[in-house]
Amino acid sequence: MLVFLSDVHLTDGSSGTTIDPRAFNKFCRILEDVVGEPRESNIKHLEIALLGDIFDVIRSDLWLRKENDAPQKPIRPWSTATDTDRSGWNLQRYTEEIVDKIINQPRNIKAIGYIREFQEHCAKLGVNVELSYLTGNHDWLINRYASTRQKIAQFLGMPDPRFYAQNSFPYDRVFESYRVMARHGDYYDEFNYEGDRDASSLGDAIVIDLLNKFPKTVEDDPLLGKDKDLVNKLKEIDNVRPLLEIPAWIQGVCNYTPGVEQRVHAIWNDLVDKFFKIKFVKDHDRLGPDTVDFLEMAMRLSSGFSFGKLQEILGHWVVRSLYRKSDDYRRFAYNEAALKNNLVRYVVYGHTHHTEQIPLDIVPIPRNDVIEKVYFNTGT
Repeated sequence: MLVFLSDVHLTDGSSGTTIDPRAFNKFCRILEDVVGEPRESNIKHLEIALLGDIFDVIRSDLWLRKENDAPQKPIRPWSTATDTDRSGWNLQRYTEEIVDKIINQPRNIKAIGYIREFQEHCAKLGVNVELSYLTGNHDWLINRYASTRQKIAQFLGMPDPRFYAQNSFPYDRVFESYRVMARHGDYYDEFNYEGDRDASSLGDAIVIDLLNKFPKTVEDDPLLGKDKDLVNKLKEIDNVRPLLEIPAWIQGVCNYTPGVEQRVHAIWNDLVDKFFKIKFVKDHDRLGPDTVDFLEMAMRLSSGFSFGKLQEILGHWVVRSLYRKSDDYRRFAYNEAALKNNLVRYVVYGHTHHTEQIPLDIVPIPRNDVIEKVYFNTGT
């Protein structure tokens, strides 16, 4: 049996609420029901493939600590190995510190504990439960360093964590016995993948220097920062999908707290202006058209139009249809080489946070039978 799970975004808890451990408890109870009595279900082996964005290294306030506030060259996922902040921390140190905070976060310990309990339960029934890991755009930094790979493997209870000190987690994989090809899906997102999964992307900058920084700046404001409920709501901004909904979502948060709208808007507008002046962001002007252009439009218009007018513009059917096109991954699934060559019948992605199950093709085979090819997205 093969099970996929993606995009749970376990964080260090600094930039928003990490997922409730009870979700993992429910997940494991469902799997227990599926396994049932192994002699009846005929399940002897179960593999849980963690399909990326399980541990979120990008979504952390640690990137914004005061020792790293150099306006021209703070440490970011695109920094070089020799770049350091004022305290001497380099990119590897930041990655290691965030991973340590994630795996020591009590809610995350409890969440993974439910999977450990499920493994022990199945072992008593004679069913082996194996975990495998594929990386995505929010956990790609884990793969860069032997230390962080080994820590994650150990936290997940993989049989030989030291193996991952020498070997990376894969970005994609064909599960031959199941005829399944899987990848996180960021490979097809120009925001979050730029030809090298061991390199940073525009998406990292969006999360750290806009979505993470926005609630942190509100929290540091002498007036707004006193409203803890407002701050906690704004810390969930990175969960908003699609990105085009962010301005309307911010307005919705403001509606719950009378009197804060003008100041919240001013902070957002200021951060948007600063964001597009970051060298790493300006270097992405070569990207586009369509999705990147509309992202820039969404962010820049917020500094020149009312939020109500912005929502009206971004709600136009032309903009929506172009955005839907950028998020339509079934066309990529259909063109996967392994599927085209009939090596697999199923393609599985995550990343979009939108669950899908879509037939792709029907291939006739001898004896008047057919094989259906299907695309799945795990959602979140």
